[in-house]
Amino acid sequence: MKTKLSLSARRRKAKAQLDALGNLLEGSLCRVERGNAVRFQLTDKAAGRSRTLYVPAEMAGEVRQWTQNWKQAKRLLRELSELSREEVRAGARDGGRRKPPTPR
Repeated sequence: MKTKLSLSARRRKAKAQLDALGNLLEGSLCRVERGNAVRFQLTDKAAGRSRTLYVPAEMAGEVRQWTQNWKQAKRLLRELSELSREEVRAGARDGGRRKPPTPR
């Protein structure tokens, strides 16, 4: 049986997960073969333009983890945003009489 976590407990859990992610890197890691050579490059968009960054082969695994961390961080940020929305809705229901959460 699952117990329902309070809003503040869910927020603390999401923030802790976000803090634990480590390095973050936006973009897609691609493997490119040029003849007999294999290269890795990171591709993303900035100011509406694609940009590419060479990634040394020995860093490819680490960079792949960083891009996965970025995706996880985006999911957690969406979750935190939804928790904030729930808090605003709850405040609106009780006429704004709720105490604001204490900063941690």
